Amino acid sequence: MSRTPKLAAVAVLAAFSGLALQVHAQETVELDEVKVTAGRVEQELMDVNMSVSVITQEEIRRSSARNVGELLEDIPGVRINNDGGQGMKRIKIRGEDAFRTLVMIDGQKVSEHKSMSGSPMLIDPSMIERIEVIKGPASVLYGSDAIGGAINIITKKGGTKPVEGEVSAGLNTSASGKNASGSIYGGIDGWKYRLSASIEDNDNLDTPKGEMDNTYFTARSVSGFLSYDFTPDATVGASMDYYDLEFGSSNVNMPGFTVDVPKWSRFKTAVFGEFRNISDAFVRLRTDVFYQKSKKDMVNSVPGIEEIPGMGSIPYVVQPMAYNTTDQYGFSLQTDWQLGERNYLIAGYELSYDDLSAQSITQMTMPVMTMVMGNKLYDGYQMTNAVYASMETQLPADVTLTYGARYTWVKTDMDSRDVKKAGDWENANQSDGKLIFNAGLLWRATDNLSLRASYAQGYRSPILQELYVDTAMGQAGGTTYANPDLKPETSDNFEIGARWSSAYVSADIAAFYSEADDYIATLWNESLGGDKYSNVAEAKTFGVELTSSVRIAETGFEPYLTATWMRRQYQNGNGFSTYDTATPAFMLRYGVRWSGMYAGLGLRADAFARSQTEIEYNDGIQSATDLSSYRLGGYTTLNLTAGVDFGPKRQYTFDLGLYNIFDKGYQEQTSIYEPGRYFVAKLGARF
Repeated sequence: MSRTPKLAAVAVLAAFSGLALQVHAQETVELDEVKVTAGRVEQELMDVNMSVSVITQEEIRRSSARNVGELLEDIPGVRINNDGGQGMKRIKIRGEDAFRTLVMIDGQKVSEHKSMSGSPMLIDPSMIERIEVIKGPASVLYGSDAIGGAINIITKKGGTKPVEGEVSAGLNTSASGKNASGSIYGGIDGWKYRLSASIEDNDNLDTPKGEMDNTYFTARSVSGFLSYDFTPDATVGASMDYYDLEFGSSNVNMPGFTVDVPKWSRFKTAVFGEFRNISDAFVRLRTDVFYQKSKKDMVNSVPGIEEIPGMGSIPYVVQPMAYNTTDQYGFSLQTDWQLGERNYLIAGYELSYDDLSAQSITQMTMPVMTMVMGNKLYDGYQMTNAVYASMETQLPADVTLTYGARYTWVKTDMDSRDVKKAGDWENANQSDGKLIFNAGLLWRATDNLSLRASYAQGYRSPILQELYVDTAMGQAGGTTYANPDLKPETSDNFEIGARWSSAYVSADIAAFYSEADDYIATLWNESLGGDKYSNVAEAKTFGVELTSSVRIAETGFEPYLTATWMRRQYQNGNGFSTYDTATPAFMLRYGVRWSGMYAGLGLRADAFARSQTEIEYNDGIQSATDLSSYRLGGYTTLNLTAGVDFGPKRQYTFDLGLYNIFDKGYQEQTSIYEPGRYFVAKLGARF
């Protein structure tokens, strides 16, 4: 291996180190109060009795991330699933798959009823004000799917001046990628507004193993926001956003297998009203109404060879195709109450109605003919009603007791018919209800230290695909069959943690333990000749998460470490138990940041490594389509970023990044190689 990258990295680090010795940070260090809404009310992070990570607008602005998944990849307890391509990343929290992680935009659930991989994060980073990641079950506050945790993507609103704005453009050599975005926003006479747009285009992914075919992606988005303050305590508003994506996916273990998604779009519009300080006891009323439409077209290509007597070996391609539309209607009402001096109550109601319309077509193409092997139509809905309440009670000695409950009632209905032969599912109309609880204690020991302990139940209702829709999309061969008799998944979770925050030291550590029952997994069904969704699995997960940093006074240097240690045991209900669950024991990011001022310029640099131990997987389940076992080696990559803020008001930014400096070849998923050495450049301006 050439020594040039190593020498270059050392030289750059030395340069910044020398500069730091001459020009240390000249600004006074202040303790920032991080505000979050993870508990459905704005609080200081130190007072939140949950494990929460926050990505701020400033961090997003200076990040080289092309999508939300890349923004989240270094958060303790979080892994990002690439799904065989670079354009559609999904989040896994505390070992739970993406379909057990709730994704919300402005507190409103992104539904995906026709996916084997979980809810997508269909929004551009340039439109985001901040991201809150709740680790551990948040089902009492946010409902189904939040067994592993929840991610709330909060979009930008308006500004404080009549006209403000920002633009950015970037390059990424890992896929010859180009992106640009722009926003104009402001506020005047009680009005606030914002209009944003972005575009991104990427070619196939470049890896140390060579270019991966069919891994392109292109994304476009536009969004807007408008609100009016009738009084300081009364606000109404509306928002709209649209995101359009097309991408390709392949699998390194299956030559010729591809997935093309020529269209995946999400359109959302919402209106809200918020009224504050209604009375001494009635603190706030918030209501939201929204409509969301998701459209997805997919085409699989699965090559094969058929032996035909008298004709020899005949090549063929099986092409499952799917056309899916989900219309989601939602309503929520939340009320906040101050009950005496020591009790704060949040109570609310939520309604969502998800309407799925889908068509699945499978055809086989041979040199001399094309045959249609199946053509099914699906039309159904899932309606969810929920009531919830959460109370905070202030106890003596700066102790806060939090406790709450949610009751969820779910009704589903589906009509499935073959185009050639009409017929209906048996038991296609069903309903189910579930009551869950949580409780926790937080002790604000000092201004800088808080200690917490909690118990929470998790809950996930089966989606329409698992209940009623047979699918062959996104996999290389075979069909996964639905099961209308599925039960909801549940979990019990325990956590203890501590936060420390001061001007120079910050740290957050949490230890957790989870037991989950009635997991929905796929089992080989001999009579059907394919996999079938079933309630067969149990899982135990335990681990420790750490975020820490130390700011060295008057130097601008800040060493930091984020780390996750986790173990996950899986039991499939057939007597098979294993810790080989594709969960790495350790995930780490560690490095040194530096920031300072020189000649009116704001300078920053970050030298860091990412490390992950090996992963192994063995589900012990006989399957014709799934990889039953695999092993992926651990890895460490070295990375270096640097940036400068310049201009009269430092309103211009330029950031450079060199990632995977030593061109390490590695995989985090079986289907795709990760990129090798690549550069990122980004130029931005605010006005």
